[in-house]
Amino acid sequence: MIIEANQIPLDVIVRGLEAQYELTKDEYYASYLVYFYYEKLKEALNKEDLQKAEEYLEKAGKISKDYRYDFFKALIAAKVKDYESAEIFLRSCLSKHDKFSLAYFELGNILMAKKEYEDAILQYQKAFECDKNFLLPLLKIGDCYVEMGELRQAQDFYQAIVQRDPEFQQAHARLGVVLNLLQKFSHAEKALKKAIQLDPEDLNSTFNLCYTLTKLGKHFEALQLLKKLVEKDPNNVAFLVEYALELRRVGLYEEAVETIEKAYQLSQESYVAYNRAILTLFVDFQRGIKMLKDLSEEYSGKAEELENFLRFWKPKLKPVGIIEQKLELIKKSMHLGKLNLVRLAHLLPVSERIIALRQGIVPGYDTDVDTVKDIELVIATIFASNFDPIEIEKNATKISVGLYGSGIMLAVAIALARLYIFIESNEVFNLQEFLRECIPDIQEYHWNLALRMSRLEEEESFSFEEIDFDKIETGSDFLITLIKTLATEPSLQEVETISNEVFKDTIKSFLKKE
Repeated sequence: MIIEANQIPLDVIVRGLEAQYELTKDEYYASYLVYFYYEKLKEALNKEDLQKAEEYLEKAGKISKDYRYDFFKALIAAKVKDYESAEIFLRSCLSKHDKFSLAYFELGNILMAKKEYEDAILQYQKAFECDKNFLLPLLKIGDCYVEMGELRQAQDFYQAIVQRDPEFQQAHARLGVVLNLLQKFSHAEKALKKAIQLDPEDLNSTFNLCYTLTKLGKHFEALQLLKKLVEKDPNNVAFLVEYALELRRVGLYEEAVETIEKAYQLSQESYVAYNRAILTLFVDFQRGIKMLKDLSEEYSGKAEELENFLRFWKPKLKPVGIIEQKLELIKKSMHLGKLNLVRLAHLLPVSERIIALRQGIVPGYDTDVDTVKDIELVIATIFASNFDPIEIEKNATKISVGLYGSGIMLAVAIALARLYIFIESNEVFNLQEFLRECIPDIQEYHWNLALRMSRLEEEESFSFEEIDFDKIETGSDFLITLIKTLATEPSLQEVETISNEVFKDTIKSFLKKE
């Protein structure tokens, strides 16, 4: 009979068994007929044909109403979201067969659908106890803990699964999501890359990996993945919006606007419309302002605020020393207020990146560079662009991407630009206010740098004398030390005691006003 089942269509087998059973009423044929009725029922359920499934269920029930009858009755009830009936039938099923792992699993699913997570976990545990090779219950326990907000417990269960079965793709994918939520981005990257390795068509995991990579400052890798996602699913609004935002982060503003326009054609939701307006500001300011004004009152108010801010923008800070010297070099590399990396590269010492830049090629790969080398050029670029706060970001992004190619140096450049604008706009440097405004932006460029900045708020106080200016070895150290120094409101006499010339001239440039 098993051999026949593999060779003969189910319908033929069922008709033959029905005829034989009608003639003989033999229990031998009855057991096989019930079995194949349930096979046909499963086939109907997979096709969402509930009427046909119900017909086969009742045919089986007329011969024998064992635990299987209750089980499949529950599945049909669950399909129409009649969870109360489904629960009753599953509990009846388990009263007849208390080692039926799949029934415990389905009961867990019903309870989870009813948001009775703790009870669902108990049923999933029983399902696993009945069959230790059945790992789906552990996955669902993890899902319950996610719904309950208990992410560390969820992490434990997902990790337990991948330890037992390293090829369990869904567990790697879920683990990556939870690790993202726990802000363990390096571990999330590994989990999500494994999930994608096991299933290259898992677009959701690829999208989640893009989020992870952005937080780690791996913007070019994220950009390439987002590009592939958009190519595979060009009508996915979320993919398009995130791709547009990532294009902006690396300074590709025109491409960002083209992409967000595609998203807007598909959806006029507020978050799409708002990002469309913001990105448009970078290529067509007046059009972007009009878009903001056309949005809700909340956003139109932002448009007026931005217009007024730019109308009254009058930079007062003056670069001094090394920053002033580098300003002249940067100005030679600018045309109509825009930094030309090819020109700049021809004025800088040769390196692998500089050779590429001289040829008009911006290396499109991520580095892990975190350095003070050439940071004075970044600061000079900010001063050279001070006629327009929008150009400050655009040019700071361009020089950082060109010289370094690292997420952390891009984040440092953006933070320096925000710091400059904040100081120009406020009479007094308020550390808490600056961090409150800046950190949300920096989180989108490099999470760990934003975390370091946030910890400045936790320090009760620090004085100028406590700052070690001799330990500024990286670009991120430079930024953090600069913020701390400004928060002490140092006098020019105190600043003159700093031996690090670039840092000293940066502080003086940020303090000295006309």
